[in-house]
Amino acid sequence: MSVHGSLRRHRFIGAAVALAAALSACSGGEPPEKAYTVPTSLCGIPVDPALVKDVLPGGDSLTTATVKPNGGTVRCNLSVDSKEALSLAQAWWSQGQTTATVSQGYSHTDDGTLSEDERFVYTGRAGVGRTVSSCDVSEHPEQDLYTVVETRDTAIDDPEAIEKLLVAYTKAVEASAACREPAAGS
Repeated sequence: MSVHGSLRRHRFIGAAVALAAALSACSGGEPPEKAYTVPTSLCGIPVDPALVKDVLPGGDSLTTATVKPNGGTVRCNLSVDSKEALSLAQAWWSQGQTTATVSQGYSHTDDGTLSEDERFVYTGRAGVGRTVSSCDVSEHPEQDLYTVVETRDTAIDDPEAIEKLLVAYTKAVEASAACREPAAGS
């Protein structure tokens, strides 16, 4: 083999090694950066931005939209780079239901962990929580208010992060106007 042929082969191998190193750096398990800022209030409910960010995918921009699909549900949808990524919801259900029963109405809660107090069911992708019994408004007689956290990103699977967000969101809803009678004259 000539000197030029050997030199060409070394350059080719060197380029292949550099390309392989660059590719492994890109796919080295590092999730994409979360360049957006999560607000401290989502659709009127104060939530710790760090807890929300833990269950969102990487991306550049975050938008929120409030959706009211029926008279008893309020859903706050979060989108990252225009792709729906997370839904936080409040839904009224008939009194006497259990959290385990209500959770069957939502995706990704099958075989979820039931909390000791039986108020929360959660998996790595979704969870359902029951508000305290004092959350009682005349607009929804004989109903209990439940909260729902659902990721839309299939790469998210973190039961601990879902549980933390679900519990915090449920407590924030309990302290919000959703759990209180409107003031007279409003």
